[in-house]
Amino acid sequence: MTAPTQPAPPDQGTRPDRPDAMSIATELWAVVIIGQIVAFIGQYPSLRDAWDRQIRTLPADTPREQVDLLTSNGTLIVVLAIFGVALTVVSAGLVLLTRNGYNWARLIVAAMGVFITVNLVFSLFGDVAPRWVMIPMIISGVAGVGASVLLLRRESEQYCRDMAAHRKRPPQPPQYPQHPQYPPHPQYSQHPHHPQQPQHQPGPPTGGPQWSPSPGDHHRATPQSWPYGDGQHSPPEPQSTRPQSNEGNESRGES
Repeated sequence: MTAPTQPAPPDQGTRPDRPDAMSIATELWAVVIIGQIVAFIGQYPSLRDAWDRQIRTLPADTPREQVDLLTSNGTLIVVLAIFGVALTVVSAGLVLLTRNGYNWARLIVAAMGVFITVNLVFSLFGDVAPRWVMIPMIISGVAGVGASVLLLRRESEQYCRDMAAHRKRPPQPPQYPQHPQYPPHPQYSQHPHHPQQPQHQPGPPTGGPQWSPSPGDHHRATPQSWPYGDGQHSPPEPQSTRPQSNEGNESRGES
């Protein structure tokens, strides 16, 4: 009887696979953010009325210049734009952290989805103007509650735990593919079909009369030096050592 085989443990250096619940939840939050932006822009008239009511509650001794600045349309638009951009950036950042496996970000995003759903329920029984704003609010509320349910599933929690353990591991050096080992090349001679012949060394003749150099031959074989220039001029003619003739002197003596 053989023992049951155990599955091989996963590679400790690889990144854990993201479950489908985590991927779908983060994609639903993209719908939540877009729906909230559309609803926020559509509620500008109601936000304008609420802004004017707050300005009328200012003290009577408030300077006129400050009141005019607060009641201008540009001031309200800048304030709403800063508020909307800040909420969008924070929400998108938390969603990205959740997608990368941070457990604390997962809990915050799940709580935000529940808050949006509760706010939607109260808006259904309230006075929301204009009424078409309820359409993006309902879409974002449903997407938010669906994302919260997926983020609170067990596979999402396990993924965050695996990612936390993966981030605690020391980084490993990259593994480069090894080149295949080729067999060594055989050693061949330079000319396998034409072997090199030994060089002929000059030596004394083996047959015929023996020849020995004479003193005159040695004198002719000796190279002459060229004292004039760099060899461009020919050497002077050697003077003859032949004695001069005395024929002229003999003729003068006879006369």
